[in-house]
Amino acid sequence: MDLQQDKQVYEIAHRLTYYECDDTGHPTMSMLLSMMTMVSDAHSIALGMDTATIQATGEAWVITEYDGRLSPEQPTFGDQVILGTRAVAYNRFFALREFWMDDANHTHRYLHLRATFVFMNLKKRRLMSIPPALITPFESPEEKRLPRLGRPGSITAEAPVSQQYRVRYFDIDVNHHVNNARYLDWLLDPLGGEFLRHHRPVKLVIKYEHEVQAGASVTSQYQLVDDNGLHSRHVIVVDGQDCATAELTWTPIK
Repeated sequence: MDLQQDKQVYEIAHRLTYYECDDTGHPTMSMLLSMMTMVSDAHSIALGMDTATIQATGEAWVITEYDGRLSPEQPTFGDQVILGTRAVAYNRFFALREFWMDDANHTHRYLHLRATFVFMNLKKRRLMSIPPALITPFESPEEKRLPRLGRPGSITAEAPVSQQYRVRYFDIDVNHHVNNARYLDWLLDPLGGEFLRHHRPVKLVIKYEHEVQAGASVTSQYQLVDDNGLHSRHVIVVDGQDCATAELTWTPIK
């Protein structure tokens, strides 16, 4: 298996496990995002920046948005895949990464995402400038302006489909807020099993607006915005505040 591993680009091999897949045998969206985080962490560790090194600053990397596309053909439980990431560019407050998931021979790309990262002070819960020691090892170019990612559209329905959830202890990650991948479960679950078993996302835009803390009551709303039911908009609301928004394009599973 041909893997690229250098300062700017990093790939790892991964075999899909049963707990990463839904009852169709394909990886869930939340697990796909978790895999992207996994390869990003592996990249940092390979350059000498492990979790302990980053936490010693009292700060942490936080993802604020994703924008990307997925292939209608996805791997299944037990398949060997390649997870990859590239440190694209950065400026004082933002860093841009791209992610991908390929088959074991690099002949089919299942997923390609871009993500914006910020550096957050864990006590003050506010954005900080990125420490040079934690960004220059990636040898990505410094740019004043980074490319803008897509922004989800707003729900316009007066009474969108709505479902409530309670944030559990195990939804909280090491950064003391709901893990980014968990939002995808809340955002997509109201679509229901019948829809999710027979449709697959091919385009995704998600933006994280505000943190969700332990014990919060979360309302997930969605709206299908075309006559074919293949375009959906979603929002996570806590106490009247939009905490995450998403927009997806779907394709029927044949």
